[in-house]
Amino acid sequence: MINWICGAICGSCATLLLYSIMVGKRIQEEQDKACKCIFKYEEYRRRIRTLEYEKKKLEYDLKSAQQR
Repeated sequence: MINWICGAICGSCATLLLYSIMVGKRIQEEQDKACKCIFKYEEYRRRIRTLEYEKKKLEYDLKSAQQR
Protein backbone atom coordinates (compact mmCIF):
# COMPACT_ATOMS: atom_id res chain seq x y z
CA MET A 1 0.00 0.00 0.00
CA ILE A 2 2.85 2.38 0.88
CA ASN A 3 4.45 1.60 -2.48
CA TRP A 4 1.27 2.73 -4.27
CA ILE A 5 1.15 6.00 -2.36
CA CYS A 6 4.85 6.73 -2.91
CA GLY A 7 4.50 5.77 -6.57
CA ALA A 8 1.52 8.10 -6.98
CA ILE A 9 3.37 10.97 -5.33
CA CYS A 10 6.54 10.42 -7.38
CA GLY A 11 4.50 10.04 -10.57
CA SER A 12 2.61 13.24 -9.83
CA CYS A 13 5.86 15.12 -9.19
CA ALA A 14 7.41 13.79 -12.39
CA THR A 15 4.31 14.72 -14.39
CA LEU A 16 4.24 18.21 -12.88
CA LEU A 17 7.94 18.72 -13.59
CA LEU A 18 7.56 17.57 -17.19
CA TYR A 19 4.51 19.78 -17.68
CA SER A 20 6.37 22.77 -16.21
CA ILE A 21 9.28 22.22 -18.61
CA MET A 22 6.94 21.96 -21.59
CA VAL A 23 5.03 25.10 -20.59
CA GLY A 24 8.29 26.98 -20.00
CA LYS A 25 9.53 25.98 -23.44
CA ARG A 26 6.28 27.14 -25.03
CA ILE A 27 6.48 30.48 -23.22
CA GLN A 28 10.06 30.94 -24.40
CA GLU A 29 9.02 30.22 -28.00
CA GLU A 30 6.23 32.80 -27.80
CA GLN A 31 8.61 35.38 -26.34
CA ASP A 32 11.05 34.71 -29.18
CA LYS A 33 8.28 35.26 -31.73
CA ALA A 34 7.29 38.51 -30.01
CA CYS A 35 10.90 39.75 -30.04
CA LYS A 36 11.21 38.98 -33.74
CA CYS A 37 8.02 40.92 -34.42
CA ILE A 38 9.24 43.88 -32.38
CA PHE A 39 12.57 43.93 -34.22
CA LYS A 40 10.79 43.76 -37.60
CA TYR A 41 8.47 46.59 -36.54
CA GLU A 42 11.41 48.75 -35.49
CA GLU A 43 13.19 47.97 -38.76
CA TYR A 44 10.12 48.99 -40.77
CA ARG A 45 9.70 52.17 -38.72
CA ARG A 46 13.35 53.12 -39.43
CA ARG A 47 12.82 52.43 -43.13
CA ILE A 48 9.65 54.54 -43.18
CA ARG A 49 11.42 57.43 -41.45
CA THR A 50 14.27 57.20 -43.96
CA LEU A 51 11.84 57.24 -46.89
CA GLU A 52 9.94 60.19 -45.41
CA TYR A 53 13.21 62.09 -45.03
CA GLU A 54 14.22 61.28 -48.61
CA LYS A 55 10.79 62.37 -49.86
CA LYS A 56 11.05 65.74 -48.10
CA LYS A 57 14.57 66.24 -49.44
CA LEU A 58 13.48 65.43 -53.00
CA GLU A 59 10.48 67.77 -52.70
CA TYR A 60 12.78 70.53 -51.49
CA ASP A 61 15.23 69.88 -54.33
CA LEU A 62 12.36 69.93 -56.84
CA LYS A 63 11.07 73.26 -55.54
CA SER A 64 14.58 74.68 -55.66
CA ALA A 65 15.02 73.48 -59.26
CA GLN A 66 11.66 74.94 -60.32
CA GLN A 67 12.44 78.35 -58.84
CA ARG A 68 15.65 78.67 -60.88
